[in-house]
Amino acid sequence: MEKVAYKELEAKFEELVSIRRDLHMYPELSFEEQRTPEMIATYLRELGLEVKTEVGGRGVTALLKGGKPGKTVALRADFDALPIQDEKSVPYKSKIAGVMHACGHDIHTASLLGTACALSKVKDNLHGNVLFIHQFAEEVIPGGAKAMIEDGCLNDVDVIYGAHVLSNVPVGQVCFKENYMMAAGDKFEIVIEGKGGMDLHRTLRLIPYL
Repeated sequence: MEKVAYKELEAKFEELVSIRRDLHMYPELSFEEQRTPEMIATYLRELGLEVKTEVGGRGVTALLKGGKPGKTVALRADFDALPIQDEKSVPYKSKIAGVMHACGHDIHTASLLGTACALSKVKDNLHGNVLFIHQFAEEVIPGGAKAMIEDGCLNDVDVIYGAHVLSNVPVGQVCFKENYMMAAGDKFEIVIEGKGGMDLHRTLRLIPYL
């Protein structure tokens, strides 16, 4: 079964590269995603999966039912971009001024679509189900995850895995850790009041990312 899945990924490699570059050319900011979730849903429907759109707002989920009894595993990727100007000189440079995929969400999306494609080829031999979760608005706080969970995307899920590309990890290697591994966005405020040179009260507001 594993060999069949890997062969499918190898056969789809060029297609997945094309998908990733298309996403890179047409990035969408958090809570403004329209084209991206539509593309994701279309691809997953063509695989014959049970697709839900507008989950929690703009999220997309797809359920792959295995041919044998077992638990449900969720695999999650994000698809929003950042307000950064793309200054590369490549054919797939962002066509949206001031917006680009600078955090790898384009490859996250393409990779999860490829995984869905590969696993759909061996679904009859799968023990349990696989839920593919495509999250919107990851780059803002609290983001789309909270809304998607409140909308029930994790109902009946036994375990969930999230992934992120790391440029300092050699190609072909995967790092993993039980429980939590990656950083999360959060914010707090510090108010400092004092007298300045003109005897005015000044307030300093800090909202760092942790």
